[in-house]
Amino acid sequence: MKLGYLALYMNKSQLPELKTQLTKLMVEKVFIDSTSKKGVEVTEFEHMLELIQTGDEVIILTLDHLGKNNNEIRDRVMAIHSKKARLTVVDAEFLNFNTENQQFNELGFQLFVDLLEEIPRIKKVWNKERQLEGIQRAKEKKVYKGRQIKYSETTTNSENRTVYFQIKDLILKGFPITSIQNMTGANRVTIYRIKKELES
Repeated sequence: MKLGYLALYMNKSQLPELKTQLTKLMVEKVFIDSTSKKGVEVTEFEHMLELIQTGDEVIILTLDHLGKNNNEIRDRVMAIHSKKARLTVVDAEFLNFNTENQQFNELGFQLFVDLLEEIPRIKKVWNKERQLEGIQRAKEKKVYKGRQIKYSETTTNSENRTVYFQIKDLILKGFPITSIQNMTGANRVTIYRIKKELES
């Protein structure tokens, strides 16, 4: 049996079109979870798992349609696999391991699960790289100002600017670092930085 599944928590206006696409793929029954509210006793995904038989095929149009986040997607992939059913991801055929070599299929499945676990880390690296590229472009255009120092003479936050001058005044009056920290709430690193500025 061919079963279709959609976890669609956003852009619900797309639902009719997505169901049409699954119908064209000869899906016999479609299960849809369209709410992320807590308190739902049994999800449609769980209903689908109860019906799955060995050799069935679960079809999803895109990996995002399998869950709200990478952890849920990974757990659901493993749940489908445990029922000895085949998972077909329409827009990512390279993830569909279904050959006559069962050992290869199992290896491919494990690689798939490992990839799902690595996606958050990969996204973090990509985001960091994009951020660095953006900073570099801004520097080349001479519009990069860097991260604003919290306590400084030029900070846009008036309260933090007041604290800066208070720290500066206390340092000039010879107050100990610990006393300045207790009076202003600033950390020792900040106070030492301002002290160094005054000494230079």
